[in-house]
Amino acid sequence: MTRYKKISCLMVAIATGLGSCGGGGGGDSSSSNSDSSVTTVGKIDGFGSVYVNGIEFDTSQTSYEVDGEQEFDDSALGLGMVVRVEGQVSEDGMTGIAEHIEYDDDLEGPIDNGSLVRGDTVTTFTILGMAVQADINETVFDDGASYQSLAEGQELEVSGYFDGSQIVASRIELQSDGEDDFEIKGTVASYDENGIALVLQNGSIAGPYPLSDQVELEIPEDPVGLFVEVELRDRGGILEAVHIETEDSDRLEDRDEDISLEGILVVSGDQVYSLDGVEFVVSPTTVYKPSSLEGGLTAGMRLEVEGHMQGELLVAEKVESEGGEIEIEAAVGSVTASDEKNGTVTLDLGGGRTLMVQFNNATYYKDDSDSDLDDDDSFNLSELMSGDFIEIEAIQSAGELTAVKANREDELSETEIEAPLEAYASGASVTLLGVTFPVDSSAEYEIDDDSVSMEQFFSELSVGSTIKLKDENFDGTIDKVELDD
Repeated sequence: MTRYKKISCLMVAIATGLGSCGGGGGGDSSSSNSDSSVTTVGKIDGFGSVYVNGIEFDTSQTSYEVDGEQEFDDSALGLGMVVRVEGQVSEDGMTGIAEHIEYDDDLEGPIDNGSLVRGDTVTTFTILGMAVQADINETVFDDGASYQSLAEGQELEVSGYFDGSQIVASRIELQSDGEDDFEIKGTVASYDENGIALVLQNGSIAGPYPLSDQVELEIPEDPVGLFVEVELRDRGGILEAVHIETEDSDRLEDRDEDISLEGILVVSGDQVYSLDGVEFVVSPTTVYKPSSLEGGLTAGMRLEVEGHMQGELLVAEKVESEGGEIEIEAAVGSVTASDEKNGTVTLDLGGGRTLMVQFNNATYYKDDSDSDLDDDDSFNLSELMSGDFIEIEAIQSAGELTAVKANREDELSETEIEAPLEAYASGASVTLLGVTFPVDSSAEYEIDDDSVSMEQFFSELSVGSTIKLKDENFDGTIDKVELDD
């Protein structure tokens, strides 16, 4: 029988030296959460069960709440939705039992006129004044939405993480034709019988919106300063507030739980960190994966933090990168899998060289190939074949390479590896990820996008520098070597 994780609050307090447990100090050891379940907040990375933060949740006995409505199964959920899962997690952190899954979108409404700034891979815009970033590689688009078709006036539903200035969208859906109900969240700046105005998370002012004659209110008499969700309805070009309710500024409710939280790091002061609206602290006992994160936490990093709530703070026991520091584009040589999500993929780097990459429940599987026959924008290891082309973001820890994100493509223009330099022989070879690649004067060399000679290139190399290698013909011959100084 699987044993489930029950971390003692008192043990955390002793280990971190931050004092006793419970809300806001005081308390005693009897208030420990040794019998509590784990709350997991993160985006959905896969189905079959439901995969969140690298955990495969059994949903056979799960209750669901989606946008305030009770649902019977996970058919109302989709990839990229940021959800809150209440349940239990096994000691290895790989499997769990979901008792309740809750989803509430962050924003609904039309893209504001004049706000769309389109890029090749990243596009920004505002909806009702709230800033949003869409990424062609990171955002899941569904229900008719696509990166290429983003347009001003288009009505969208957005889920994602706030990075300190904008919502970085993990999922964007197109609202139904004729939909005239929108939603926005923020702190009440002003409120009276005539209307409500909000300060949004990015600092913009939304409103004031007039109150509908039939407005439903789930707020105190004086809500100024409270974080609320406002449902708006378009009445002939005028947005009226039809429902207002208080809302948590983060996705946590019961503060006395073990927490697994995914998001984008916000740094507001000297070692003052927050993730998805939740402040967290690190201690000498915090474990980092990869270890290079210790002392190197920087705003904008995608992280997963595991720990325990102590008052209003999350005490971090583990901090793990959700963004790959290593990038690889290559053909698949072979796949060895223990199940659909866990196994080893051997990449063919050409010239008889190979590289083994570990895949697990935490890997985000994205499918942009014609092989996506079930049209779910995802794949698994049972569907991955020798000869498929794949783009990988990975981290390296204890000599093992683990895929954070994998994207299957129909074709690649070249084999490409970007990773820290481990060793080199001037004018002869470079070693990345334990693989040595011979190079010579026939290759093109660049430093900070400027062409240089092979001799100058090697004269400026140092172990630990980030190197990018390109093999344009998949023949094992390195055609281009780049140094980002």
